[in-house]
Formats: sequence, C-alpha cells, structure tokens
Amino acid sequence: MRSLVIFFFCLTVQYALAQTGQRTATPVQRVSPGRSNPVGRSGAMSNSNGTTVGRNSTPAVTSNDQWAGTWKVDYKPWPHIPAVTMQLQIGMPRQNMLYPALLSLDYGEFHGSYYLLLVRKNEQQLGIGRGKYPIKETPFKLGIWMMYLNGTFNYSRKGNEPPVMDIQRMWIKDFGIFMRGLYDDDEIYVSTKATLRDMLYRNPIQMKKTGNQPWTGAEAQRIVYPERDSIYLGLYDRIDVNDSTGQLTIVDEDQLDKDTVTLVHNGRTLLRSQEINEQTQSQRLRLDTGMNLLAFFADNYGRLPPNTGDMRVAIDGKKYSFDFSDRPNAYATFLVAQLYRKPVQEKPSPATVAPLPATPVAALPPGGDTAALTRTAISRKDQWVTTIKVKQRDITLELWDAQTEDGDSISLRLNEKWIVSGFPVKKQIQELKITLQPGENRLQFMADNLGRIPPNTAALRILFDKISRRVDLSTDMKRNNMIRIIYEE
Repeated sequence: MRSLVIFFFCLTVQYALAQTGQRTATPVQRVSPGRSNPVGRSGAMSNSNGTTVGRNSTPAVTSNDQWAGTWKVDYKPWPHIPAVTMQLQIGMPRQNMLYPALLSLDYGEFHGSYYLLLVRKNEQQLGIGRGKYPIKETPFKLGIWMMYLNGTFNYSRKGNEPPVMDIQRMWIKDFGIFMRGLYDDDEIYVSTKATLRDMLYRNPIQMKKTGNQPWTGAEAQRIVYPERDSIYLGLYDRIDVNDSTGQLTIVDEDQLDKDTVTLVHNGRTLLRSQEINEQTQSQRLRLDTGMNLLAFFADNYGRLPPNTGDMRVAIDGKKYSFDFSDRPNAYATFLVAQLYRKPVQEKPSPATVAPLPATPVAALPPGGDTAALTRTAISRKDQWVTTIKVKQRDITLELWDAQTEDGDSISLRLNEKWIVSGFPVKKQIQELKITLQPGENRLQFMADNLGRIPPNTAALRILFDKISRRVDLSTDMKRNNMIRIIYEE
C-alpha cells in the first residue's frame, strides 16, 4: 500500500510540474574538439578560442525565402495534458541549399534547444539533418531519440493562409533505441519522456510559419561552414580540387535491397529517386568554379534498413567516399560533400572536354514595344538569387534547360533595358553577351509562361574573369529572379 501511495504521489507531482511550465537551469557543458556524432551529447557549440556560443538577438529583417523564418506547432495528443511546443527558427541559406536552424522543444518542466542543418532537396522539401546538437536540455536528455525526427519537411500553402510544413519521416525500426533512456534519471519523468519520444517517433507534425525573420548570428554561420567548428551535422569538410571534371559513382555498401537515393549538385538534381542496383552507371561530374555542394539524400531505407548508399568521387587522381554506412551517417536523411574547384588562370589544355556548342541568342529588335514587358515585370515580386563581383565589363551568359525541356520561355532585362523577350529555354546551351555599367547591375529574369511542368526553370552559367559561376533559376507568373552583378573597374 505504501509503494502505491508513493507511485500516485509521483504522478501528481509530475502533472503539477507540467502545468506550471517552470524550467530548471543547468550549466551548459563545452565540447571537446573532434568531428564526432553529436547525438546524445550535451553542451554548447564553441568557437575557435574556446568560448561558449549562446543565443544572439537577431536584427529586425525579413526574407522572401519561403523556408527562412520561424515555424511553430503546439502538439497536444490528448485533451487532458499540456501541449508540447516545438519551434524551428531557420536562417538564410548558403548557396540556396544549406539552411542553419535552431530547434526548441518545451513540455512542462522540460526544455531542449538544438542546432541542426537542413538541406534543400527540391522546391517543396527540406531534408532534416540526423544530428541535432544539444545546446541545453533540462531536467533530462532526449539523447538518441532525436534521430526519430528525420526525413523531410514538406512545404505547402493554401491561398492567403500561412505556409505549413508537414514532417515526412523515414521510420527507424529495430535499432534498439525506443526504450533507451526511458527509466534513466528520476522516474517521475517517465510519462513526460514517453510523450516527447512518441511525438518525435510517429505522431503527425504540421508546423505553421509564424514569422519571416531569418535566424541569424555566429551560430548559424558555424552550422553551414563546418571548418569553423568540430561538430558534424551532416556537412563534410571542404576538399580543394583542381580538375574541372570528376567521375561520380553510386554503389551499395551492403546487399542490393531497393535503396533509392537523390543527388543534388549546387541546386541541380543529377539523380532523382534512383534505385541502387547492379546496373547503376557512373557518370562524369562537371564542377563549377568555386564551391560545389553535393547533397546525397537517402529516399528510403530499402528492405534492409538503413540505406547503405555510397557516393564515390574520383578527381585529381584521388578517390573520395561519402557513405551512409559510416556510423555518424546511419539512418541519416542526407550527407553533403564540399568540393572547391580553384579558379584556373591558364588556358585549358587540348585534352579538356569541350562544352556543348553554344547557340547565340538574338537580341530584342531595336525600337520594339517593351512597355508591356515592363508593366508585367513590375507587377511581380523580385526574388534575389545571388550577388557576383566581376572585374570584366563584357561577360557571357549561357542559358539552357538542365531538367526536362517543357516549353519554358523567359524574358531578360539588364538594368532598365530589355535584352531578350520570348527566349525559349532548350536543352542546348544558348549564349548571350552583355555589357555591364560600372558599379551595380541588376539582371532580371521574367517567366513568359510555365511550360508543361511548372514552375519555369532554367540553368544559367555566367562566364567572367576566366571563371564560371552557375545559378539555377526558378520563376513563375508572380515571381521574377534577380541577380546583382557588381562591376569593379
């Protein structure tokens, strides 16, 4: 009888604590150097001089990026218990692919906050990083249960309603983590732990966007530039290369069990839901000048979890492997390789593979009526894509359809002058030469239509100063793409 009374007393205390929402402060531990799996470790991300990084206040700025901002959900599985509040603050992306994020969970007495990396898979999906680095967890740790929050955030919006993100998980089963840690610490937290675990593991979660202010600060930069810290969140350290092309091969490190993968290079999809089998072919990988981000996504876990795909890159006479079979990548949604191609000053050797022949694009006829084009462009929102600094007045633009040729056409304006109109985007590269004015130049791309497969998409390569820079364009009937080019004489 005495033990029964104690049991009900503990339940009463736990429920009272959950209702009050009070937090108990605990000291934040500092991590030691080393690229290791952060799951289950506590502490704050520290900078190069060893000082602890905390939360910074953010300036009052907003963004047109559909992902950047604050997302929130109050999850309440049963009407008689308090809600679990999950908030996700997403920063501005690096190269329109890598998004730093700060995740927080609050449930009664429990509070947890975590750094994580999100990676753009396509226009509607963000991959969720395996590692969630705990900044603070009190009064207990969720540890390896944070792996359950995986898969993708799927974006959608109805009319003028706020955007929402639904979590599409890849189920982790038979990994021996469901009961791990449940009875650690004080047993009065067992019910609270189970509620949080079940939310992360299987319950549907839909987050609503509550603000457009991106998450900023030194912490956000450390997440997308891993060379500045020792924490592995799915982004490999940078590799410097000289060759402009390499050989890319995808293999399965275990049995062929219907694993499928997606590969995105600087925002361009090279493989989409490709099954890894004995017929998987190698392909040549052509690198852009500067940073090349290769995001390798596991689309499923196959028949024998987890996904054991291995992305191998041969370049500069060396071979590199980026493998889901490595323990820090087990059950991961993605891993990202960084290949930095150094600018080449000398002329390419005769052995260099020549690009596809470019077809010159006819300019807009002189004296043509551009007033209607200008009115249409002004009526749409301008989405800034990137800023490029050049030291060359005359530069070359190469435009082509890197996906499916579906009848897209665009119009192009440099500063206040229309250069082309009704330009069809084709598989074949088409070339356009433009002359810049000193200082800032605004290059605007406007969709004339949506083709057969919306939105209107095109690949753009900008050639200047013996350097090439690739940008992927995506426009529609409400949104233009803008590129800022600064010509420094």
